[in-house]
Amino acid sequence: MCDSIFKDKIEKISAIALNKEVKIDKVVKLHGDASNRIYFRAYLEDGHTIIVMQLPEGKASLSEEITNYSGDLKDLAFINVARFLGKAGVRVPKISHYSAEDHLMLLEDLGDDLMSKQFEHGDGDTKKKLYEQAIDLLVFLQQSTAKIDGDCVALKRSFDERLLNWEFDHFLEYGINARLNIEMKKEDVEQFNFFTRKISANIIKFPYGFTHRDFQSRNILILNNEFVLIDFQDALMGPRVYDLVSLLRDSYISLDAGFVDDLIKQYCDSSKIDFNICRQQFDVVTCQRKLKDAGRFVYIDKVKGNPSYLKYIPQTLGYVKDALKRLPQYAEFYKLLAKYVPEWNGGL
Repeated sequence: MCDSIFKDKIEKISAIALNKEVKIDKVVKLHGDASNRIYFRAYLEDGHTIIVMQLPEGKASLSEEITNYSGDLKDLAFINVARFLGKAGVRVPKISHYSAEDHLMLLEDLGDDLMSKQFEHGDGDTKKKLYEQAIDLLVFLQQSTAKIDGDCVALKRSFDERLLNWEFDHFLEYGINARLNIEMKKEDVEQFNFFTRKISANIIKFPYGFTHRDFQSRNILILNNEFVLIDFQDALMGPRVYDLVSLLRDSYISLDAGFVDDLIKQYCDSSKIDFNICRQQFDVVTCQRKLKDAGRFVYIDKVKGNPSYLKYIPQTLGYVKDALKRLPQYAEFYKLLAKYVPEWNGGL
């Protein structure tokens, strides 16, 4: 949607934000095909650039539909959470203006230097430092948000059993049935429900805190060596290890097993928590999170017509298999899943 009408809308709201007449030279689509939000970079004739976020009509994100928040949110979740994170000292993009009528938001342009890009082109020392800094950012995020109060929607909604189970069921619907073009056998569905509900009931007993929900290499921008957090609008209260799983079990980046253990230890030392307890919680949440991701990748293909994420499914499900190796209490769950995961034919 980069036509003249869209360009006129951007010029209109940019003029309001900047309090002067604005002329747009061109508008280029950036990304957003895996979510309900689409991003553009608008090039002004004076040489400056701004980021334009196009939001869907109605609810701005799926999380608003299926989480347990029931209050009256005065602001968009993105604006609400951005304000809270700024108060906590976490660097996020500045919001210039939001037009509810046009479903458009203007954001500070912080460039395209994502952590994932630096990792891809960096040497061994660079990659190590990037992840160590990302762990530092995560620890700061968790500690700083725990110290302040605020009218933040993320503090009023959470990963409850309903949401965790919905995500498991999303994997069943898309990661198995739609992916394989079959229906899971009735007795296997009963077993699937038994184990997934058991895992969800276990997860909600873990220590909870502010959770970004997608804290990974594609959602961290680097500007002048400063880490900037983006895509935080779906934040909620969740298991403290959830964002650690998102970072270290990134579907788009594979890390050496020993390096993952080192980073978990760094996180535990900085957070003053027991490594063994954290490691087990990490594995349990990995099962839940990465099954959801695998199902989501198929959903994006089947429903949104974008097959580009399908290539990440084998690695994503490999993380689940790896976690189950360290969770003997869920050995039967592995056997069940192995019937429907072609990549696991080799067994544990």
